Amino acid sequence: MSINIRQKRFTVAVNQILQEELRKGNLPTSKEFASRLNKLLRDQELSAPEYTFKRIRNGELAESDFFNEVVGKIQKDLMILYENTIAVHNQLKGKFHWFEVEKNRLEYEARRLESELKEKILLYGKTGYLASIFDTLDDLSKIDSEDNVSIDIKNHQITLKKQENTSFVINPASEIKFVMPKSSVSTFKKIPISGKIEQALNVNTNETFQEVWLSKTEGPADGYLDIKFNDKQVLNRIDLSLHTIKSATVYIEFTLDELNYFHLPYYPDGKQTGNNVSFYFPTTEMKNMRIWIRKQESDKEIVHPEGYSYQYLFGVKKIQFFQLSYPERGEVVTKFLTPKTDETFSIGKVSLVTEEEIPDGTDIEYFVRVDDREESWKQISPVNRDTAQAPNLIDFKYVVHASPTNLGIRKNIGGQESEIIELQANGVAFYSLGSIEKRKIVPRTERLYMGKDAWSVQKTVENFGETHIPSLDDWKKPSNDIVRNVIPIKEGNRGLILQDEQFTQHTQLYYGMGIFYEGKEQVLSTIPSSTEPIAIFLNGEKLFEGIPSSQTNVNYKFKQGWNDLTVLVYVQNLNKDCTIDLGFDPIRVSTHCYSSSQFLEKVSVFDLRYNTKNNDWSKYALYEKDGKVYIVVNHSLPGVTYDFYYDYVDEVEHRNIQLKIVMKQFSVGQYTTPVLRRYTLQFS
Repeated sequence: MSINIRQKRFTVAVNQILQEELRKGNLPTSKEFASRLNKLLRDQELSAPEYTFKRIRNGELAESDFFNEVVGKIQKDLMILYENTIAVHNQLKGKFHWFEVEKNRLEYEARRLESELKEKILLYGKTGYLASIFDTLDDLSKIDSEDNVSIDIKNHQITLKKQENTSFVINPASEIKFVMPKSSVSTFKKIPISGKIEQALNVNTNETFQEVWLSKTEGPADGYLDIKFNDKQVLNRIDLSLHTIKSATVYIEFTLDELNYFHLPYYPDGKQTGNNVSFYFPTTEMKNMRIWIRKQESDKEIVHPEGYSYQYLFGVKKIQFFQLSYPERGEVVTKFLTPKTDETFSIGKVSLVTEEEIPDGTDIEYFVRVDDREESWKQISPVNRDTAQAPNLIDFKYVVHASPTNLGIRKNIGGQESEIIELQANGVAFYSLGSIEKRKIVPRTERLYMGKDAWSVQKTVENFGETHIPSLDDWKKPSNDIVRNVIPIKEGNRGLILQDEQFTQHTQLYYGMGIFYEGKEQVLSTIPSSTEPIAIFLNGEKLFEGIPSSQTNVNYKFKQGWNDLTVLVYVQNLNKDCTIDLGFDPIRVSTHCYSSSQFLEKVSVFDLRYNTKNNDWSKYALYEKDGKVYIVVNHSLPGVTYDFYYDYVDEVEHRNIQLKIVMKQFSVGQYTTPVLRRYTLQFS
C-alpha cells in the first residue's frame, strides 16, 4: 500500500510544481524543474503524511494562514489515502478475479489429467478393457449434432434446452443472512473477510461474501444462508458459486408454511462441490429457504495467538433462482469416434459409464452404432446405473441385428410351386416361405412371426341357442372340428373382420391378433358395430360382450410391448349378411401386428418332418440348399406374409463408433431436466 501512496504523492508533487510555475507564467526548463523537485523531495518524505503534528502553546496567537495551511495538508493527505484505498480495493478485486480464472483453469487441467489417468489405468490395469473413449464435455470437439439441448462447456454438462418464452430468471425480494448454528457458537470464532451477504444475490457484481471460522479443535463445521422471500416463489432450478479451499457439501431445504422444512426434491443428501453447483428439481413452491454449507474438515491449519489452530472458509456468491420449462425431448449425436490405441483396433464389446442426474419424471437414453445406417442404433444402459432399461454390454464385433425379412407364398403362385419335394414325409408336404443368405446366425435369435397385418381365425360349427353370448369357455372343449386360417386385414376399412358374409349353420369364430406398441401406454376409445353377439378381450381382460348399439363405447388400454387382442363371435342369424366392425385400425395403432404375438418355434428339419403334427402350425425349420437357407413350414397360406428376425455374425471390422444421447422429461410445461456430466465408452 505504501508503494501506491508514494506514487500518488510523487504525482501530486510534480503537478504542484508545474501548476505553480504556470500560474507565474513560467515554463521551467528540465534543470529548473529537477532542482525544485529535488528540494521538495528532501523536505517531504513521500511515504509519510505531508501534515506533521505541531503543538500550540496556551496564549499563542492563532493565525488563519497557519490553520488554512494545516487543513489543506490534512485534506490532501486524506484525499491521497482515499484514492489509494479505492485503488487497492480495485487491485484486490482484479487479483481475486484473476485467482478465480486461474483456479478454474487449473481445475479444468486437473480434470483433464484425472480423465487421462483413469483411461491409462483402464487400459494398462487388469480391468479387461482394451481401449476407451471419454468426454468430460469441456469442449464441442466430439459433437456432431444437437437438437433441443444445451451443452455448457463451462460447467461441463448437457441438459435439455430451456424454452425461452416460458423460462425466467427469478429475482425475488428477500432477506438473507449467513447463520452460525447456536450449537457452534461456543466452538468457533467468526471473522468477516470480504463482501456483504446481500451481495451473494447479485449476479452482476464481482463481490464475494467470505468469512472465516476459527476453531481450536479439528471437526466438521456447518453454516447456512437463511433466505426469506417476501412472497411465495415457484422454482425448479437453483445455482450458486462457492469460494472454498476444500470441497464442501451444499444441502438445500425449504418451507412453504415457515414451520416445516423439507429437503430439496431429489437431493436428500445435497451435492459435493468446490466451485459452481446447480440443483435441478421438479417445480416447487416455497416461502423460505436454507442453503447449508457443510465442511467435514478444516480448510487448513494455522498458528493463532489465541490458540486457534484450524480455519474454515465460507464464501458464496451469485445465487440465482429459476423458473424454467423444457421440451419433452432433446438429442445429442457425437461424431464417429475412434478409440486411441497403439495398434489397429477393431470394436467389439462396448459398455458405457456415465456421470448423470436423472430427477423423477426425466430420463436419458443412450444409443451406439458402428455404421451410418439409421437402423444400426442399439440402445445401451450405463453399467453404473441402478436400473437398466437396455443391455449394459453391446457386442459389435460380429453380431448384426438383421432387418426383418418378408417371407410368404405369393397369392398368385399357390402352394405346389413352393413345395420342397425332397422333404415330403408320410404323405405330408413341406413348403418354402422364402430364403435368406447363408450366414452365421447367432443361436436363439431367430424369430418367425406369422401373418403380418393379419388375423388368425378359428371356426367351428356350434349351436348354443338364440340368446348365447360367446365366451372363452366355449373354446376349451369344442365338440366339432376347428378350421384354422390366417386372413389379412381388409384394406379400405381395416376395422372390419366380417363384411356381408352369410352362414348356413350357427358358428363360433375366434379372431386373434398380436399388437406390438412401442410408445407409452395409451387408451383408444371406439364404437364397434355388429349384427351378431361378440366378446372383445385385450390382454385377457374382457372389454365388451353382447350386441353393440350406437351408444356402446369400448376403451382399449394398449400397454407398451405386446398386446393380445381377441374377438369372439357367435353367428345367430343364418342366411343373412353378417358384418362386424371394431371401429379402429389395428395397423395404425401399432408399431407392427401379426396374427399372434408368439413367434413360431424353430425345430430341426427332422423334427418338423417326423415329430410335428399336421395341424400344428407353430413350428418351422431352416433348410440349407445350394448356398441358401430356406425357411420351411408344414402348411401353405398363399397371400399371408411372415417376418423373419435374426442376428448374424458379421465378419466386417469396425474402427469407429457413434453415440446418441436422448434426454427426456415427461411433464408438459415447467418441470426439470436430466443432466449428463461425462461419459466413457469402454471396449473389451
